[in-house]
Amino acid sequence: MPDNLKSRTLAIGLLTFALCLLPMISWGATLYAKQEKVKVTAKPSPTSTVIATLRLGEAVTVLAEKGRSVKVKTTKKKVGWVFKFRLASKKPRTRSGSLLSGLTGRRTIAARESRAGGSIRGLKESTQEYAKRKQIQPEHQEAVDKMEAFVLSPEELTLFKRNGQLGEFVGGIQ
Repeated sequence: MPDNLKSRTLAIGLLTFALCLLPMISWGATLYAKQEKVKVTAKPSPTSTVIATLRLGEAVTVLAEKGRSVKVKTTKKKVGWVFKFRLASKKPRTRSGSLLSGLTGRRTIAARESRAGGSIRGLKESTQEYAKRKQIQPEHQEAVDKMEAFVLSPEELTLFKRNGQLGEFVGGIQ
């Protein structure tokens, strides 16, 4: 075998070996809950029994990964599964967020999203003045107030996400 071919074969072999080890490097990594009340379940399914709940920024150690779930060990030594998009590699610094954070998994919204997001926060004083100047009907203002007052329980949110195949229910396999 020519030296050039041996070198290429060795390089490909080493690269393949390194790529096989790459997923193992993330095991043992520390990740953090992106939001309040992140569920740690007994099995890698959002409908599995909840064995722990993580607070915003709470650290977990990664033990394994399966599909969209990560097997973790909590600081209280509980071992279970978390939807991996509920975790971040950097500890979150803020508790601020929008009403939509339960759907998006994010605690903040980008400036480009704030225009649409502003419509669900009700009419502020400046917005009321604008509505008056533009002769917006009172029933439309009341509709915005009703949307602002709307409350959804965690169970209703889970059902909504399951029926809409959103978040951890994407793909309809859970």
